[in-house]
Amino acid sequence: MLKRPSSRRKSSQEPLILNLVPMLDALVTLIAFLLFSMSFLAIVSIESPAPVASKAEVQQKLKEKPLQLTLTLTPKGSQIWSPFGRIETTRIANSEFGPDLPQIHQALVKIKAKFPEEKQIVLVPHPGVNYDTLVAVMDAIRSLEKTDTAIFVKSPKTGLPLQAQYLFPSIVFGNLLGDS
Repeated sequence: MLKRPSSRRKSSQEPLILNLVPMLDALVTLIAFLLFSMSFLAIVSIESPAPVASKAEVQQKLKEKPLQLTLTLTPKGSQIWSPFGRIETTRIANSEFGPDLPQIHQALVKIKAKFPEEKQIVLVPHPGVNYDTLVAVMDAIRSLEKTDTAIFVKSPKTGLPLQAQYLFPSIVFGNLLGDS
């Protein structure tokens, strides 16, 4: 005798309804987490103008010898000099941690007092200098501290003397292609 077929197979199958609410909750939480974590990522760039020279501009500038202040960083020490001999060459030995930033800063403050209108300095680091040292040197070159002597520059708009806010704000790298 044959068995009676199961009634489960013949019953009408109800459509399967997926509950997507937990999946959407997880997705919204993940998107919010990704958006908030991206705000903590800081991308830093150091702006440095590329040297641009036209013949007429160079001829005009060379009528009067420019300062062209240069700071050379070597493994043994630092050297502040001018290729046109407008300042006396200053050699500063490195400290045990790298370039002696306070002495470099003080030497540059003295030069800024002699040439208050000068804004540009050429930075020539040796190839082995690390990024943190380079940024620290650039900070020492750019900023005037409150304890420094006051340096006055002539305002281009009014012609009146104003206190300088920066030491040498325009830094140009001098050995991008060389390995000296």
